Amino acid sequence: MTEDITTIEMQDRLLERPLIETTYATAKTIPVSTRYGYVLVTQQGPPDRTVIVTYHDVGYNGATQFHHFFTSSEMAAITEHFTIYHINAPGQEDRANPLPATSVYPSMEELAETVNDVFNHLGISSAIGFGVGVGANILTRFALKYSSKIYGLILINCVSRGIGWFEGFTLKWPTKDMPQQTWTDAVLTYLIWYHLGFETQTAHPDLVQALRRHLEENVNAKNVIKLLNSFLKRTPIEMERPNESNKNADPPKFLKCTVLNITGFSSPHKDDVVDTNDRCDPTKSSYVEFADCGGAVLEEQPAKTAEAVRLFLQGLGHISHMSIPKFSVANRLTEQVLESKRRSSIGRRESVPFDSVDSGIYGREGGDDRNVPNDYYDSELQLRVDSFDDRNVKL
Repeated sequence: MTEDITTIEMQDRLLERPLIETTYATAKTIPVSTRYGYVLVTQQGPPDRTVIVTYHDVGYNGATQFHHFFTSSEMAAITEHFTIYHINAPGQEDRANPLPATSVYPSMEELAETVNDVFNHLGISSAIGFGVGVGANILTRFALKYSSKIYGLILINCVSRGIGWFEGFTLKWPTKDMPQQTWTDAVLTYLIWYHLGFETQTAHPDLVQALRRHLEENVNAKNVIKLLNSFLKRTPIEMERPNESNKNADPPKFLKCTVLNITGFSSPHKDDVVDTNDRCDPTKSSYVEFADCGGAVLEEQPAKTAEAVRLFLQGLGHISHMSIPKFSVANRLTEQVLESKRRSSIGRRESVPFDSVDSGIYGREGGDDRNVPNDYYDSELQLRVDSFDDRNVKL
């Protein structure tokens, strides 16, 4: 029965609409002229609140990537406190007209500049960035160059390296067909792998069908291929951990904002996310890995993703009034930490296991992160990051 319910909930999620119309379910479209062409921005929520700016992955757009997630029951209590702007890459909106054949699609760096043009057009002085895949790459480039405009980054499956030999070998046949204006089996097969990974394709064939339908019915194949080609020609993001030699580098070499890196255990981009996180400031970054999850994090684990986002936003000082659900990941973590503390006091030191996320410690700054009472989380919560060391916790 559980499997049947899960399958029904996942089926056609990319195409479905919320049942209840709210200010967040109804998006406002804003055309913005940038130095690299027009982009469409959709706004959710009133314009007088803290801003979250999103950027989608290849083959998606602001509506199909984020609309359902932000209007879901898990995120509803969070999104009502923010103004959300979804940036669509040129030509990626639903049923977009084909871009001119002679047009040169912007590079990753140029797309990052269009984000700055959007900020200037909308009068956004600072915001929290939320990017997936290609969008995570673009927002990372933007945050490096315009550090004062981004104070928090949520990155899902962020690839910050250039194209590797394995990816190049895998794309040998798909790239051969990319000048075509319609989908080919090779390109569709690659994009489905890129978004889901092999294990998710096997475990959730309904997601494969929904993604294929979305690509065939909602987006312009020629335009998506232009964006994909731009991503495949990407240069590595020049980013490294802060140190004495690079602290005054121009352009900046490290992210100054707080970063949350999210991926799935069987995501095809897991190694890239690990590499990206390893090049972030360890005092300001967190690595979250969901078990039983591939590349489609927002589709496969929306509730856990919403919880990770909420904890991150509370760490930035937002929605601190929101209490943690009784059976949330954080409460289970607290219980296991206290149990580990009790056992260690009698000479049985054990690691703190968790079943779905590999993350930093959620706790208080400057104190013992492992000795935190349950009621502390109800009043004030801070996301603390200690990636890749002996204090990591398996969620």
